Amino acid sequence: MIMIIVLLANFLISLINFVEYLLFTYIILGWFIFFGAVKNKDGVFFRIYFFLFAKIEPVLSVVHKFVPPIGGFDFSIIIIGFLLHMLKILIIDLASFAMARW
Repeated sequence: MIMIIVLLANFLISLINFVEYLLFTYIILGWFIFFGAVKNKDGVFFRIYFFLFAKIEPVLSVVHKFVPPIGGFDFSIIIIGFLLHMLKILIIDLASFAMARW
């Protein structure tokens, strides 16, 4: 039973880490495109960025309903990153609690 809890916790944390990397890639590619470092609209950077945009923007729009951009700054990605980090901490705490109880 303990092994299942540890495996499940590791899987969930790995999944959350992957989503955090996707968010970070989305942010960095967005900066490259915004500041004109990437000009080829048919290139790999644009394809990756618009793929990530299609996957991440629906989640960001949910956060925008509660926290709209303030003064031109969009805090939704920061909020989602914070929530993902807190979820990782919760998973680690629950798994360690379950292991301690076992």
